[in-house]
Amino acid sequence: MSYRRPDHWTRKAKTEGYAARSVFKLAQIDRQFPVVPKTGRALDLGCFPGSWSRWLLLRGLAVTGVDLEAPEFTGGTWIVGSALEIDAEALGGPFDLVVSDMAPNTTGDRFTDHCRQMALATRALDLCEPILRPGGGFVTKVFDGEDAPALVKRVQASFAESKRIKPEATRGRSVEFFVAARGYRPPPRNR
Repeated sequence: MSYRRPDHWTRKAKTEGYAARSVFKLAQIDRQFPVVPKTGRALDLGCFPGSWSRWLLLRGLAVTGVDLEAPEFTGGTWIVGSALEIDAEALGGPFDLVVSDMAPNTTGDRFTDHCRQMALATRALDLCEPILRPGGGFVTKVFDGEDAPALVKRVQASFAESKRIKPEATRGRSVEFFVAARGYRPPPRNR
């Protein structure tokens, strides 16, 4: 029930014109571990209702967002569809930043929800190879659980620096955390 009641962050988001409190998670991540470039292109996976996209647009980035529903404002390029199914070529890369606040519709079963969310976080990381510029940044939501350490290790292997962060705007009982990384190192191409 407490998730349905507006808290400080929800009220603040509405006051500042954002559709969701999640905007403060991204802002806090970037303050703790600067990952958002000054200019360039950002891909926002799971972009609806648009708080992360709007925040990135206000910082001067060109934003492409993918979700099952498009945000209700202009300024970005919205692709309606599943991030699990979209072809990397349809995204129009390359990008300087890939962010993902994707989460499944939760079932209440912690293990099932963890597995479903890990598929989304893994997809976000997998999309980096074909579309993220060398040196680029990455942020993804992770539901803590048994598969989380393997994903964190994959991020560490693919980026020069990374950090596990639980922003202040995350609800206290939430099992989510975020992995932020910068300095993307694409895998060597087979010749």
